[in-house]
Amino acid sequence: MSNATDTPTVGGKGNYDDNYTRFMKAYQDFKGECPKGVTLKLQKTGTRYNLLLQFKQPPTGKRLPKTANLECTPEGVIDGVKKAKLVSEALGTITSASEFWDWYDATILGKNQIEDNLIAYREIFQQLEDEYFAGYNRNTGRKRSRDIASDLASYDTTKGAYFRLFPNWDEYPSWESFKAMLYIPLQNGEQLVGSKTFKERYYILKAIAEKSPNKDHLLKKLEPIDPKQTQFKKKQRIGIDAFKDWWYSAKQEAYTIKGHQHQSSRHNWLWVTGMTVMYGLRPT
Repeated sequence: MSNATDTPTVGGKGNYDDNYTRFMKAYQDFKGECPKGVTLKLQKTGTRYNLLLQFKQPPTGKRLPKTANLECTPEGVIDGVKKAKLVSEALGTITSASEFWDWYDATILGKNQIEDNLIAYREIFQQLEDEYFAGYNRNTGRKRSRDIASDLASYDTTKGAYFRLFPNWDEYPSWESFKAMLYIPLQNGEQLVGSKTFKERYYILKAIAEKSPNKDHLLKKLEPIDPKQTQFKKKQRIGIDAFKDWWYSAKQEAYTIKGHQHQSSRHNWLWVTGMTVMYGLRPT
């Protein structure tokens, strides 16, 4: 058909067969063997040809073409019909969208569940830590540093504490370990789902998944989970009259203290406390 430099990559594997006539004859002869709802589709983009499967894809139900690891050869067409029958059967038996796509990756695309380039949690945690300290304090704009205690404390609160929930940092990221970490019960016995902790765990897991070679699988598993926070701590408030009564009472008591130094110290601390209450609790 064309020289090697012009042969298109097909369905993620192999090259366009030189005997175009044989391929097209096989395509016309066998495409009618596909089951209802799943068909072969020959798609051309520029000089590139792809032999694909087309079906209503979960969870949207939209009928779209999908790569199926098929070559543009007579053998690829026959293999495509077999895969179409497998997909039709799976669509009728697998009810979860994420389970279907896991099956599709393994059965139709032939992807390994564990690939050679998988990295362990330890390496991902180190990458996230490096990224954190390469960033800037969102309030002051100052670059973060491992030499500043407040930055270390902030990192531990927002990331380190959640990393420590994984018992084995030398494992590869998996949905089983994700799920175990996400649903660890709260120590105070309160409801987990809907809490701030649940929301923060969820987004930590998304950040880990983004750096995992199997991120598509992990993100699909996380997708149906709603991390929205619905439980909030009650805000502390103080009425202005109650605050004034306390402040005047404390001020009067300060005058009864013997010793000018102690009395002055008490007045100073009363002023500090008053400012803290005014700007912290915002009396109403």
